[in-house]
Amino acid sequence: MAELDGSARRVDLGRGVVIMAPGLRGSAQVQEGTLGGRSGEPERTTGALQEALDRAGMRQLVAVEVEATPAPGPGGPGGAAGGGGGAAPGRAGEVRTAAGEPGMVLDVPDLGPTRGQVLLLVDEAGVPSWHYPEQPRTDASGGPGGPGGPGGPSGGASRGGAATVRFVVPSAVATPQVAEGQDTPVGDRSLITLIGKKVLSVLVYPILDELVGAAARVIAGRWEDARRPTRLRDFGPAVHSSAVSGSAAGDGFDAAGLTSGRALLFVHGTFSTSHGSFAAVPTPTMEALASHYQGRVFALDHPTLSVDPTRNALELTRLVRAIGPDASLDVDLVCHSRGGLVARALAEVGSQSGGRVTVGRTVFVASPNGGTPLADGDHMGAWVDRMTALLNLAPPGPWSVVTDVLDGVLEVVKVIGQGALGGLPGLASMRPGGEFLGGIATAAPDPSRLYAIDADFEPTGSLAALWRLPESLLDKVFDDQANDGVVPTAGVGFVDGPLGFRVSDGQALHLRSDTGTWHCSFFTEPRVSEALTSWLPG
Repeated sequence: MAELDGSARRVDLGRGVVIMAPGLRGSAQVQEGTLGGRSGEPERTTGALQEALDRAGMRQLVAVEVEATPAPGPGGPGGAAGGGGGAAPGRAGEVRTAAGEPGMVLDVPDLGPTRGQVLLLVDEAGVPSWHYPEQPRTDASGGPGGPGGPGGPSGGASRGGAATVRFVVPSAVATPQVAEGQDTPVGDRSLITLIGKKVLSVLVYPILDELVGAAARVIAGRWEDARRPTRLRDFGPAVHSSAVSGSAAGDGFDAAGLTSGRALLFVHGTFSTSHGSFAAVPTPTMEALASHYQGRVFALDHPTLSVDPTRNALELTRLVRAIGPDASLDVDLVCHSRGGLVARALAEVGSQSGGRVTVGRTVFVASPNGGTPLADGDHMGAWVDRMTALLNLAPPGPWSVVTDVLDGVLEVVKVIGQGALGGLPGLASMRPGGEFLGGIATAAPDPSRLYAIDADFEPTGSLAALWRLPESLLDKVFDDQANDGVVPTAGVGFVDGPLGFRVSDGQALHLRSDTGTWHCSFFTEPRVSEALTSWLPG
């Protein structure tokens, strides 16, 4: 165990690991277990996180546990000097994150160009965030190019110098909060159970030689080809919560049923799968919908990162053509999140398909029809941080949501960690004012066929107690717009402009903040089931 004395000195923790923590007094030590756990202690992670890391090919290189308090005086994190904490600009030994917050430095061994590294920080209140390597340095000693001199920590995304990788993370000490009526900090977590200490876990993952320097869409596309291929699947009440089902490639898929009359098609959102997004729809609701459509209930599994929604729609029409030369598809749609953009693209493609595809009613659930600011390239890191924190701290939902979305989050983390060139078309499609949303339609849709379900999410219970930032800061990326944690509330049922639309109040369900509904938990709300069975008569 090494002492932190509040200065900017470099503290050698062994194994090639060095920490600098100006403004903190306490201790730091390398621990062996996942997120720094020791034998005899309760596990610090749930099985969901460890299993997801294994699936992503990520292993822990080192975990550093920091137990410290702010040093007295202006140098401590959150102190008066320096505009809200830390030393004043230009003060020797100052460390700042890319966001301008007081920071701490962790240097770890560089394992070479075929091993990527990212850092998962879990603060004292249990809030996780992802961090990426800093810009290269010629001097890791704190001189010119080091953390105290010109070219110091600036939030870059490449390797450190001198055979090390450098991370700069916030050093502010969070306070574990106690929920109302409780005597101890809230401990229920979906991913991480640690409370009261700061842990910096450096994770390593392989980079295939042919993907070194590749564009983000190529890296994500390789993963999605293996893990998120395009397929149509049966989605009746007996199989909708299961990953095992038929597909358009065979395995008992009911192609004749799909094209024998109006069908109901479920379309999932970003990172997810059909069973992941919709497993929480109660079986009685699925039974009612199956009855309305005489058993013709299906889902579209598809990639959401490496291609845009128009490509998803075109792939669906290709699957329909593969069923037979005269096959046609007449569908109503239930869409979650980005799936709503696939639905709109399908309506556009269908209008030009000569009757091959006809879209009837569409139910948008949490769909970013007006975009989401998290899809801006500058906010990709904020997106994965927010999703990781929500998965860990939000009210419990179906486990399939946690596992599915976490797999996608980890893939994007690796893309960012590699400093991959170019964006991800699937995410860029949701950018407000972006090219995709600006050109998705050539004619305004018929609003009588559109339905919308949105929510205004505000943290309650455990999440409110643990999320240390005030709501105004938590939602700063949304400019104080009401949102469900990922998508602005107002943009689900309204799109401005001559080719836009407004869903009428009679065809919309607005879930208030007191329901606790967030982006991935809509289908646990009974009123959503009531709306679906009412709006979709078959």
